[in-house]
Amino acid sequence: MIDKISQVKFNPMNEIHENEVQVLNQLLQAIQDNKDIENKFDLFLEDVKNHFNFEQELMEKHNFFAKVPHKMEHDKIVRELEEIKNTKLDDIQFLKDYFDKYFIPWLENHINTMDTVTAGYFDMIGLK
Repeated sequence: MIDKISQVKFNPMNEIHENEVQVLNQLLQAIQDNKDIENKFDLFLEDVKNHFNFEQELMEKHNFFAKVPHKMEHDKIVRELEEIKNTKLDDIQFLKDYFDKYFIPWLENHINTMDTVTAGYFDMIGLK
């Protein structure tokens, strides 16, 4: 479970990150309980896609200089999550390991690096 997520200089991104953590925590609880995993995973995947689309649309609209590598990171995660949905939802240990050892550290790093720079850019250009 994630208790707290790093904040960036663009509040709409913080709100999306906080919502994603809530959805992720619901999925992690479902995995822990081995109950309703498919439904919670679908909700999480949809939330991740919406989160990434929100950021990508803003990066494109405001010509963010690092939009390509940022989008590449998003695309990689979506592909992984879709592959997991299609092949690994019944493997509880895999799911626990993936989220604990890979996804959560990736998310924290992504927010602390790419999202921090992106939010700083949005702040610098006066986006609210």
